[in-house]
Amino acid sequence: MIRSWLDRLAGALSTSQHLEPLSFKAIGRVFGLALIGVGPFLLLGLAHPEPVARRAGMAVIHPWSRGTALVGDQLAVYVTFENTGAAPDRLVGVETPLAHHAVLKTIDDRASATRAIEFDELRIAPNTKVGLRPEDRSISLVGLKERIEPGKSIPITFIFSGAGRLSAQVRVESPGQPAHPDHS
Repeated sequence: MIRSWLDRLAGALSTSQHLEPLSFKAIGRVFGLALIGVGPFLLLGLAHPEPVARRAGMAVIHPWSRGTALVGDQLAVYVTFENTGAAPDRLVGVETPLAHHAVLKTIDDRASATRAIEFDELRIAPNTKVGLRPEDRSISLVGLKERIEPGKSIPITFIFSGAGRLSAQVRVESPGQPAHPDHS
């Protein structure tokens, strides 16, 4: 069936010269190369089911971190929140048993030196997504109680003023993995 389709395609494409149909071996090579090129992207999509937690119109989408951190260090966590409700909500706290505390940070690059500034809460307007991304905003887990390495999952609870507590697992990824764009 495929061979006859390729023969018809080759006949349609040839005007003055006849194109040889592709052999099954050549078709296999093309398919294999396509699978190698597209396969990792398909696996990334399957590895991040969205959202990981949802309540009262608020959703937590793909919480992740990158790299290795030692006991006592800080580790940045990134995530996207989606508010499908009719009212605004606010992220007012973050808890994890693997760190002494967590703080929300934003990057201020208006001055000559870039610096991280802590902020108290994150407002999420109705029917919007808000993403925490590298070089923008993050949640810093401060005073880690154990070593964190790629492949580990970190239990985390996001506390919202309206939706309440939403628990999820932060996946720690390898530094070589591609950066994640905002899921909005």
